Amino acid sequence: MKNRIWVLTLILALLSACGGEIPEPPPMVRQELLFLQQGFRQHGVEGIYTVYFAPTGEDRHQELLLKDPEGLFWEESFTCTWDEERDWYAFSDLFEPVLTQNPAWNRATEADGETAVFLASAVYRAELSADMDLGTPLRFHVPPGPVVYNRQWGGGKEAPDRMLFCLYLYQDPRLDFRAEIEYPQYAEYLVDFPNPEKVNERIREAFFYGYYDEDALHPEHRMRGSIVRNCAVTRADGKYLSLRISEDNVFMNAPHPNSWYTGLTMDLETGEVLTLRDILGPDQTVEDLLDSGAFRCEQVWEEGSDREAAERLQTEEARAYIRLDATEDFYLTEDSLGLIGQTGRYPFYMEAPLSALGLEDWAT
Repeated sequence: MKNRIWVLTLILALLSACGGEIPEPPPMVRQELLFLQQGFRQHGVEGIYTVYFAPTGEDRHQELLLKDPEGLFWEESFTCTWDEERDWYAFSDLFEPVLTQNPAWNRATEADGETAVFLASAVYRAELSADMDLGTPLRFHVPPGPVVYNRQWGGGKEAPDRMLFCLYLYQDPRLDFRAEIEYPQYAEYLVDFPNPEKVNERIREAFFYGYYDEDALHPEHRMRGSIVRNCAVTRADGKYLSLRISEDNVFMNAPHPNSWYTGLTMDLETGEVLTLRDILGPDQTVEDLLDSGAFRCEQVWEEGSDREAAERLQTEEARAYIRLDATEDFYLTEDSLGLIGQTGRYPFYMEAPLSALGLEDWAT
């Protein structure tokens, strides 16, 4: 199927169904197919797709359906304009979920009512793959594909002794997605550190997690959104490392932006991640901690005129979110225990002196 000439495969659907003669495709349709193909190449989309074109209006907004090799449909759209003097095309308002290959974006089969209506009204149909020879010169600027930066950098906060900060930056202008992750790492040359590779890998896992059933973050599956993750190193001595990690994200298909905190506390001698139960011991409970009255919230979302009452209410709500066997609901400082809670959809964290909780042994 390689190197076929697309002109031979382009079909005027309505005339073809009536046995009519297939006309020469207009130049704009040729450029639109070239544009789709450039996206296939940038994002590694494999296989042969069938592209269905809806009629365009005066605003040159083009809607399409792409049928993939498995028979599922992807809805796409963009605006294509033509500069007659320069004979040059411009593409904007891009919506191209097929480039993510994320199944959350695809349509149903032909049995779907909307899909059937679209196919019945389509005016052009063409086969397309990344390596197909389309036999026409490119007359538009190709938007850049994904760019990845991941290395030590000096633009962030100052790192504790024996640590450095790294920056991971993933940018895809075509899909309008950006991920910025600042994370700490121990220097690998340390000879007195038991297992820096194991510790560093566990730190990376805490920052590069995925959503839902994904074990790891796959930015190439995302579009029209942004993710920002960073942290505060709340403790970094010779025995323990503790981080309070924060995330802010926003996506086109989400009802609102999202923010949250997670914790990570590690025993540096073993390289193991600790749970809240490891800190409290076998007898103490979350209720015991919160009933102590020792915790103070760093953020109060519904403060009003009575901060103290709002803080008590917020602390009560946190009971449902803090788990003894979890690794991410707490963190340590030199002399405090931090707990991570939530009120409604708003995250917060609160701290209490270790001495007030009977946990003096965990202080430095």
